Amino acid sequence: MKKVIFAVAFVVLVTNAASAATSSGTLTVTGTVTSAINLTIESAGGTTSGTGTAAATSALGSISRFSAAPTGFTLARGASDWTISASAGVKVDKANLTSTDYTLTAQLGSAPASGVVWKLNGSTLSDSAATTLSSTGTYGSTGSYSWDIVIANSAAAAAINNTINFTATSN
Repeated sequence: MKKVIFAVAFVVLVTNAASAATSSGTLTVTGTVTSAINLTIESAGGTTSGTGTAAATSALGSISRFSAAPTGFTLARGASDWTISASAGVKVDKANLTSTDYTLTAQLGSAPASGVVWKLNGSTLSDSAATTLSSTGTYGSTGSYSWDIVIANSAAAAAINNTINFTATSN
């Protein structure tokens, strides 16, 4: 009788093993790491918002030869014009890139108002050609660029709004 019980138990174990179901699958992953640089405006004169991003805004408010300079600017009066001056801080970071430095250029977004000259690091900016500010910029540090807006005494009383477009290119 012991033999019969043993045989029945053996049959039950075999039956359970035969009824188990399995399935499998795979996930194929593809991708390519690309190099990248990131430019941010870290500071500027005026009442500035959006610093630490690529789209900062500097509000000067109403400006005049005979008023105080806007926040963060100095004012110099010449015989035929006046200049408000500040600095702009631009930072470029890199990732997955062997480049050791970068070239930074600036260009106005539109033609300046008549009688108004925009300058960075002493170079006059235009809307037709980019001006090189640095050909050996250092990644990860904020470069400071002198920023001047020169307004002729003969310029019409009007808005001087414009955009300075910075472009960093890895070397």
